[in-house]
Amino acid sequence: MNRYLARDHSFSRWGVFGAASLAFFFLNLATFTSMGVVLFTMVAELHWSYTAAGFSFAFLGLACGLSSPLPALTMGWIGGRATTCLGAVMLMIGFTISSITQGIFEFYIAMLFLGLGYSFAGNVPGIYLISGWFKRGSARVIGLYLMLGALGAAVGPPIVENIVQLVGWRGQWQVMAIAAAVLGILCFALVRDPSVKTVAKIIPDLTLPPSAAANAGGWTPRQAVRTPQFILIACAMAATMACVTTNASVTPNHLVKLGASEISAAYVLGVMGFVATMVKALSGWLCEKVSSTTILAAGLVMECAGNVMLAFAATPALQYGSAVIFGVGWGLAYVAGTVVLLDFFGGETGSRILSIVWLLTSVAAVGPPAAGAIADRYGTFAPIFIVYAVLLVALATPILLMRRPVNHSGADSGARDAGLGTAATVIR
Repeated sequence: MNRYLARDHSFSRWGVFGAASLAFFFLNLATFTSMGVVLFTMVAELHWSYTAAGFSFAFLGLACGLSSPLPALTMGWIGGRATTCLGAVMLMIGFTISSITQGIFEFYIAMLFLGLGYSFAGNVPGIYLISGWFKRGSARVIGLYLMLGALGAAVGPPIVENIVQLVGWRGQWQVMAIAAAVLGILCFALVRDPSVKTVAKIIPDLTLPPSAAANAGGWTPRQAVRTPQFILIACAMAATMACVTTNASVTPNHLVKLGASEISAAYVLGVMGFVATMVKALSGWLCEKVSSTTILAAGLVMECAGNVMLAFAATPALQYGSAVIFGVGWGLAYVAGTVVLLDFFGGETGSRILSIVWLLTSVAAVGPPAAGAIADRYGTFAPIFIVYAVLLVALATPILLMRRPVNHSGADSGARDAGLGTAATVIR
């Protein structure tokens, strides 16, 4: 009897993993990274200014960032499956409104729905479900989930560009609406909320004792967020997300202005996302070998170099070179920034203040409209890339020199280093 229960459990947990991974893959394919591709065609046909178009990214980013705490609440009320399905419904509404858009304000409303859908169907419920079903080895499974999701950002731009070429931008949004509906059906069919008691009864080895080093150094979230180290890390993550969001929104227009074709610009974005995905998969291991602050500073410097190259990328070599270099920097900074928090403040406090960091990165939403305003005034997007490059270098220097904060509250300093061996493993 236990054998059949174990088989049912295995089918359920891999079904949950498959549905959650597909949802995250689709979100990354259809929203932030590839939206600049379809927006290029919309701007030309609907005669929007670059500033107005940039604000669509701002609405998407703000809706996603500010709503990120909500799925944690709804999962407590209605469960993970219902939360994910609700996200799919919001996505379908957002894509449908996008397909019938006649004016910019309708499109802003669509972006609000897409941002909400991203939160409710994305990595918050996904990681909750996977960590609930996979006890032993959950870190590896979560790492695989994040990598599969990130691949959507790599393949999204060329896929979206080809759909736009075939059926137009309205047809592209309709295709995405249908895909969101199918995703909702799959999530309803495959996702099951984990039962800790049932899982432990069927396969006792899956449960693990809590880590004794959950909160290295005795830091509380209130103490941690007041340190200069936290402020620097939060600024670095916000700058990285601002670069990623802005590059996704304006790169197609920027490269076409420099002589590239629309499909070539889409492939440049795809290369950027693919390289970042591969580097993220390796960065956890790298942070075990080299100081995570050094890796974070190196990532910021490479982002800087990628932005400078992208500003003047008039040849295919410069365009793809900038994509590779920026992608490496993006992947390094994304992972290393998280590892630094866990190393400095421990697993428990580090993970809690990480949610504050992601909430603060909502300021990245101002990047696309700022880039649009610059392009409307000067006829080029190049200045925004230079501004980001200067900001990234200014952050990289103090982060490279940054040292571990000391907790003067009297907590046991002997526990301070206990979490270092696991931090990079958890992220990887």
